[in-house]
Amino acid sequence: MSRIGLLLELSREHHTSLVMARDARRTSKSDDPAILAAALRSIEAHWHELLAEHFEREERLIQTVVDELDPEAVARIISEHAELRLLARGPCILEPSARLQRFGDLLGTHVRYEERTFFPQLQSHSRFAGVNAAADSDAR
Repeated sequence: MSRIGLLLELSREHHTSLVMARDARRTSKSDDPAILAAALRSIEAHWHELLAEHFEREERLIQTVVDELDPEAVARIISEHAELRLLARGPCILEPSARLQRFGDLLGTHVRYEERTFFPQLQSHSRFAGVNAAADSDAR
């Protein structure tokens, strides 16, 4: 399904996150602490440059039509956002390689779920068209 309105930009940003997820999974296999530390810094930068605002926009969008969405799907998105925030933003109880692996696995799965399941569900609701129209007029 082609993306429209607000979901189009969010979908475009997903590509960058999929690349980050792949790189995190690959790097998690390294035994070099400097490489692991550099990868974690890259994830933190990705958080600040893209993911923080991306998650905020998705969550605001969800709130506008939450009563028309599958509650389990909404709970999954919000829960995954919370875990990704913890993994991306700093101190974590996981060892660096485990943190990178978990971040990469979860981010990749999360993006694919949004693209294949959640965004089509969101886009199919009639109220979504109204939200897009309002957002388009705000942008002008």
